[in-house]
Order: sequence, then C-alpha cells, then structure tokens
Amino acid sequence: MGLGHHHGHGHSHDHDDGHGHGHGHDHTHGASERALWIALVLNAVLLVVEVVVGLISGSLALLADAGHMASDVGALGLALAAQRLAKRRTRSADYTFGLRRVPVIGALINAATLGAIVVLVVREAIGRLFAPAPVTGMPVLIAGAVGLFVNVFSAWFLHRSGDRSVNIRGAVLHLVADALGSVAAVSAAVVIMVTGWTPIDPILALIVALLIGFSSVGLLRDTVRILLQRAPHGVDVSAMRSKLLELDYVAAIDDFHCWELNSDERIISAILRTPGDPTLSELDARSAAIRELIACQHTTIQWRRADAAHEGCGHEHHDHDHDHDHHDHDEAQKT
Repeated sequence: MGLGHHHGHGHSHDHDDGHGHGHGHDHTHGASERALWIALVLNAVLLVVEVVVGLISGSLALLADAGHMASDVGALGLALAAQRLAKRRTRSADYTFGLRRVPVIGALINAATLGAIVVLVVREAIGRLFAPAPVTGMPVLIAGAVGLFVNVFSAWFLHRSGDRSVNIRGAVLHLVADALGSVAAVSAAVVIMVTGWTPIDPILALIVALLIGFSSVGLLRDTVRILLQRAPHGVDVSAMRSKLLELDYVAAIDDFHCWELNSDERIISAILRTPGDPTLSELDARSAAIRELIACQHTTIQWRRADAAHEGCGHEHHDHDHDHDHHDHDEAQKT
C-alpha cells in the first residue's frame, strides 16, 4: 500500500465545521447588506440637498463634499451589487470559484474613484485660492451638519455589521471621507460667518482632499495585492514553510503558494516530499495535521516520495481541502 504502488481515492466530509463557518459569514454579509441599503438611501437624499445648497451658496467645500457624495452613492451601489453577486456563489466550468472575487474588483473601482475625486477637488481649490468666490455661510452650515450626521451614522452602521472585507472597507472609507468633507464645510461656514474670510473654504477643501487621497492609496494597495495573489497580510510564508520542514514526515518542499481569493478566503497549495513509502491512510493523516497547522479554508497538498525524480509523475498523492458553499470537501487521490 506504499506511495508508489497503491491507486485509490479517499473522501471525508466535516459538515459541522463547514456549516458553522458558512452560517457565520451569511449572518455578517446579511447585516452588511442591510447597512449598505440604508446608507445608500440616506446618501442619495443628502446628495440632492448638498448639490442644491452648494450651487445656491457658492461653497466649494460643500460642492466638493457633494461631488464626493455622488461617488458615495455610486460606491455604495457598487458595493451592494458586488455583495449580492458574491453571495450567490455561482460556480461553473469557467468560474470555478463563482463570483467571490467581485467584491475585490468593486473595492478597486471605489479606490480609483476616490483618487479621481481628489484630483478634481485639488484642481478647483487651487483655482479658488487665487480667485476667491463669495460664499453664503448659513445654508452651508446647515447642509454640512446634516451631511456629517448622515455619513457618521452610515459609516457606524456599516462598521457595526462586522464585515471587514475590502468591499465594505471601500464603502466605509467613502463615508468617512465624506464625513470629513462635511466637517470642512461646517468649519468653513462658521469662519466665513464670523470673519468673512472666504479663502478658508478652498483651504479646507484641499486638506480634506489630501486626507482622502492618503486613505484611498491604502485601499488601492490592499485590493491590488489581492488581485496580484500576494501572500495575505499578516501571513509569514517563510515561517510557514519552516514549520512544515520541522515535521519529521516532510523531507522537502518542492512548491508552496499562499494567496487570497478575497478578504475572507485564503488558498494554499503545496507539493511536499515525504521519506519512506507511507500508506494512503498515513498520508491522509499527515495532510489533516498540516491543514490544522496552517488553518486555511482552501488547501491542496500533493505528496511525492523523497527519493523520486524532481519532476516525476505517477508516484504522487493529492489531497484537497476546499470550503465551497459552506461544506468542507477533502479529496485524496493517488496515481
């Protein structure tokens, strides 16, 4: 029954772990979806109010906030659509993981949109510094205060949902950035009403634009890392390889990859060499121990004999551990 002489398949299912993990994610995604709907409606109403008041009062800070509010509405709608698409988990022969990476793409678009808004606001603010325009304080103060309340409430509600994916992070970042815009609008209105100094309006707009820019760079970096299949944040691949090599049944590592499908799901694949001629059941036990050690939702382990040719075939044991639609699926194959 050795590694080079046995042909067969082994299957095992752990439904308790799979369902528990799935139900927890369903609850979190359901809460975040409701929060997205509420934030979307509130921001759509506020967008109309800020555009009207901004045009009437002539406040760049408020119009900048309204421009960002428009991106908020689009970002929230995009995040909601991505959430619903990923929730379907539809798989096909071509899309074997379904649409689980759609939220990452949505977050990337949100980050890029934030960057574009920053460029537009900075350009307009610089122009206003050299050619100040009159600003009516009271309407800006009222609209800014309402906007601040709506954005803080929406961001808190989304954060409270417990969803920490890049998709929701992108939506929350839009709301926080807009809340900063509202603070700038309120501050500018107060200064203008008290002193009449209108340059404060574009100055605060510039400060807010820079803050938004720094935040959007962080989100853009995280989404690009996922799309480039970089090792997940906080995972030390070298340390993980060292832990595997400390096991007496791992003689060498021919290949090792660790990446993220999205913010919630990690994938690991490895080709390991083992000494001697272990049986299929021994290899299954070793694979199970490794899966517990590395704690990853999707794990694929391929075994080779330590004395086999480096590119040899026909003496390999494949063990897969995937979590699809809330089921753990372990498959062992030896050819």
